[in-house]
This record gives sequence, C-alpha cells and structure tokens, in this order.
Amino acid sequence: MFNFVNYLPLGIICLFMLIPLWLGGEASKKSTETMEDFFVQNRAMNTTTAFFTTWAIWWSSFAFLGSVAFFYSHGPVYWIAILWNALFGAIYLLMGKRIWSHGKKNGCITPTDFFDDIYRSKPLSMMVTFIMIVFTLSYLHIQLFGGSILIDFASGGIISWRLSGLIFCAVMILYMWEGGMRAVAWTDIFYGILTFGSMLSCGFFLAGKAGGASVMFAKIAGIDPRHLLLPGPLGTSGETLWIAMFFIVPLGAFMGPQMWVRIYSVKEEKTFNIMPFLISITAVAYVGSMLSGNAGIVLHPEHTEMPEYIIAVLLAENGPLWFMGLILCGGAAAALSTANSQVHALSALVSINVYQKYINPKAAERKVVGIGKKAVVVFCLMAYITMNNAPNMLVFSGLFALSGTAQLIVPAAGALFWKKSNAKAAVWALVCGIATFIILTFFFEGWLSIYPGLLALGVNAVIFIALSLALPADLAVRRRIQDSIILSKYSYH
Repeated sequence: MFNFVNYLPLGIICLFMLIPLWLGGEASKKSTETMEDFFVQNRAMNTTTAFFTTWAIWWSSFAFLGSVAFFYSHGPVYWIAILWNALFGAIYLLMGKRIWSHGKKNGCITPTDFFDDIYRSKPLSMMVTFIMIVFTLSYLHIQLFGGSILIDFASGGIISWRLSGLIFCAVMILYMWEGGMRAVAWTDIFYGILTFGSMLSCGFFLAGKAGGASVMFAKIAGIDPRHLLLPGPLGTSGETLWIAMFFIVPLGAFMGPQMWVRIYSVKEEKTFNIMPFLISITAVAYVGSMLSGNAGIVLHPEHTEMPEYIIAVLLAENGPLWFMGLILCGGAAAALSTANSQVHALSALVSINVYQKYINPKAAERKVVGIGKKAVVVFCLMAYITMNNAPNMLVFSGLFALSGTAQLIVPAAGALFWKKSNAKAAVWALVCGIATFIILTFFFEGWLSIYPGLLALGVNAVIFIALSLALPADLAVRRRIQDSIILSKYSYH
C-alpha cells in the first residue's frame, strides 16, 4: 500500500531543486549579455539582496555541517564564530565600502581588477588571480560533496550522493547560464532563509530530544565535562585555535573572489553601514549548531568516523522523515549557496583576468560573457569530479582554503590605507606568506602545523611593511592610493 509520508522527503527534495531553476528563469528575464550585468548585476543590487547573498556565502558547509561537528567532537571552541561574525561585519564596512567606491569609479568587476588598477604590477595581478583560483577550488568541491551527502541521507539512499551532486551541478549551470549574478543572488535569498530556519529549528528539536538544554548539559557533564571546556575532549582545541580561527575565517572569507563580486554589485553606500549589524545578528544561528552538536553527545555518544554528518544521523534516529528531509535540504542549501557563488566568481576571474587580459584583449563583451558561461560549466564539472576526494573534517579543509585567500588581505589593506605600499613588496610578501603556509601545513608536525595560516599571515605582513619602507618609493602607486583614499571619503556622500 502506498505510504505518502515515506515519500514526503522526496517531494521536499524535488521542490528544493526546482525552486532555484524557477528563480533563475525569472532572473533571466532581466538579464542582458553585458559583462556588468552577468558578473555584477549592473551594480544595482539592493540592500536586502546584498545581505542575503553575502550571508548565504558566509554560511557554507563549513558553518552548517562543520559547526555541529566541532561542537560534537571538539568542545566549545566554535563559539568563536560569534566574534568572527562581528569582525567580518567590521571588515565589510571599513574595507568593503572603499573597495566598492573604487570599483564603481574605475569599472572593476573582479578583485584582480582592483589590485591591477592600484599597483599596476603584472606579477602581482597574476599571483592574485592564481591564489584566488587555487584556494577557492580547494574549498568548492567540499561544498558540493557536503550537500550531496545530505541529500543522500534525506532521500534514504534513493538519490545517491553521486547523482545528487550531478543534479546540483546541472541546476547551477542552468540558472547561472541564464541569469548570471542576478540568478545567483536571487537563489541565495531562498537558500539563506532555508539555511537559517533549518539550523535553529534543528537545534531546538534535538535539544528537546536530549531532555532540554539544562538536562542535556547536566548529562554531558556526567559523560565527559571536557566537552564543555577548552581545549575540548581531544585536548587540541584551546585558546590558540580560538585566536587563529577568529582571524583566519573572516579574513579568508572576505578576500574570496565571490565576496569581491558582491561588493561591486551593491547599489548604495547605506548597505555597507547596516551590514555589520545584520551579519552580527544572524550569528544567533550558531545557537542551533551548538544545541545540535551537544545533543549528539547525549543521543549518540559512541564515536563516529564522520562527525561532519552527525546531524544527519541524529535526525534519522530521532526525527520524522519529513522533518529530516526539510532540515537536510537546509544543510544542502548552505553548501550550494557558497558553491554557486564560488563558481560564478571563478568564471569572472578566468574570463576577464585570463581570457580577456592575456588571450583576446579585443574580445567583445558578448564573447567574454560567453567564456564566463563556459567557465561555469568547467568549474562545476571540476567540482563534481574532485568531490569524491573531499575530506571528512570539512572545517580543517575550509581553514586551509581560507588561510590561502587570507594572505591577500595584506596587499589589499595596503592599497586602501597606506600610501607607502609597494608593488614589489606585495609580490615578495605574498610569495613568502604562501610558501610559509604550505611548508608549515605539509612538512611540520606539532603546534606549528595546526596554525600555519595565522603564522604565514604574520610573515606576509612583516615582509610587506619592511620592503615597502626599504624599497624606493613608487610615486605613481602612492598617488593612486591617495586618490583612492580621498575617493572613499568623499565621492559617495
């Protein structure tokens, strides 16, 4: 006899996959074949859309799955997320507004455009493009993998993770091909609302299953009180990791190419003034992560080899099918809202800063947009092919990627705030910073290997400052930085 309830999760999954296609179709009705429209929505994104698409990128598999896994297996160190949300908001205001004003005046579309316009250094521009592509790709495939695994769980295995990954790629290609940045931003509104609601409702639901918050924490104290204190049950998640994550996560996320594209897309200055408040308020969603992870210690105390997916296990064991399907679609939404933005931003880098700059400088706009659309297909396929090798602990993989892009904060801050910044200094500082990061990550054990991104950032900053002071002044660069500083203070008032 047909049981409608058993197939309800499949219906929820189908809606989850079809709604972005509908939104993309609506977005395509407003789209034109120009670079500014396809890549930065004609610089006309309103505050509501800008907030949702920024927050949806911010809340990835790293945040949805990784936060629950960290509370479940590493103790309370992930509470630092409350503070890094605030730091991200402050950076978005202080640096984002200046990047926006400069990009608006000079027609910047990608982050490389900004560095190229200020420093006028081919080696630096090539390095910026290379770093952004490599480290964004290292983060992209784990988004697709995380979302696909959740759909596998939600469908009871009817839609395998490989099939769901293929469907996700097809859906992203279709709506990005037709609607560009507008389609990505509109789908991010849907993804963002679903993610936020899913995380909070899941946390309170699972905490209730564990006996309520007060009973749950009392039980955890009896099981192993180290789950409630730094450095956590494994003894590896103490104050140093707290500090490293506080800096690396917001800096690395802000310097990702997908964030720059959104900054250029904003219509009005007031968006930057309110964004820190909005981003800080949404940190309340981490309450859901904390409740879900700690509920797992009570409801599923036995060790699991894949803590990233404890949330799926808990829902399968304790929740109705329809609720599990809805929540896991929210988790997939967190993954896809980041993946689609990364693919779109990478396509901009390749089509503008590689194809148009070095291969075909005289290419018409339609041709560049066409290359961008083809790049969307290529990057989606690359993510699908490599997602089979995604690591179990998504947070550490995410920290690796964010540590790489975080290195770019040094020349970016120099271009925005310091007239003595030097292009050669920026090149050598980035080379030393990335080299330090790679060496510490892959060739050292012990405490040095745990926090390579933060140490590398320190090396990068010291070399940049020292060489900028020691090398002969580049008066042209100083003049452009001075002009940019003046512009950021007065041009948009």
